[in-house]
Formats: sequence, structure tokens, C-alpha cells
Amino acid sequence: MVCLVSVSRMPGFVIDSMSIPGVKVPVPNERVLKIVMSPELGNHKEITLLLSVISPHSQTGLHTHDSDEIMYVATGEGESTMDGKTEKIRPNTVIFAPKSVQHEIRSTSDESLKRVCLYIPPLKPTGYFLEAISAAKKERT
Repeated sequence: MVCLVSVSRMPGFVIDSMSIPGVKVPVPNERVLKIVMSPELGNHKEITLLLSVISPHSQTGLHTHDSDEIMYVATGEGESTMDGKTEKIRPNTVIFAPKSVQHEIRSTSDESLKRVCLYIPPLKPTGYFLEAISAAKKERT
């Protein structure tokens, strides 16, 4: 017996992330956060997609999320610390931080460390993430 499930799909689209305003997180965790996709923006209901640009020689600070986080390093070099273990990261590195696991990303070079971060399920909008959502919403109006 074959069971077919009807899945409603969103139409495809292209987003120019350069046009999305970012929110700057101050020192010592200096970085710029841009929310590209999220339920709050109405362009995806099951994920949050974030662009994060960590300033040279800065870091995210040790933190956790209520979601799994998958990170792709686009540019820059640095270190990822998770559960007390530190590993070098560079462009084309993929990092998986499971829900509730402490992790931190540090830029160790004179170049910004740019990451694409995918959160499943979507992040609950608080703090700087909420500010980034608000900034992205303003740009869309």
C-alpha cells in the first residue's frame, strides 16, 4: 500500500542579504546579526536563518539555544568550543551545536568571521535576535 501525503509548499524566492539591516552586538561579543528567514518574518515557519559576522578577534561568548544550530563558516578563521573541546575552524567548516549544549565561536584572525546559522526548530525571539527581527521587518515595509 502506498500512502501519499499532500505537502503545501511555499513558492521559491531569492533574498538579497546585503539589503537586510543588521543589529550590532557590542564588545566583548562584537558581531552583526541579520535574520534572513523566520516565522516572525513570515518567510519560513520551521526554521530561523541567521547571518552572523563576528568582528576580528571577537567571539560569540559561551551560550546555549533551545534549538539545534547548524553553522557554515563562509569567511574567516577561528575556533569553535563545544562541551569544553576547542577545534580550529575556517571557510567551508560546518559546525553542529545540539540544543542546550554550550558553545562559542571565536575569530582568531584580522578578518571578520562570517557564518550562516540555521536553527531548527526556529529560535524564540529574545534579546539581540528580537532586535534583528524588528530591523528586518522595518526594512520590508
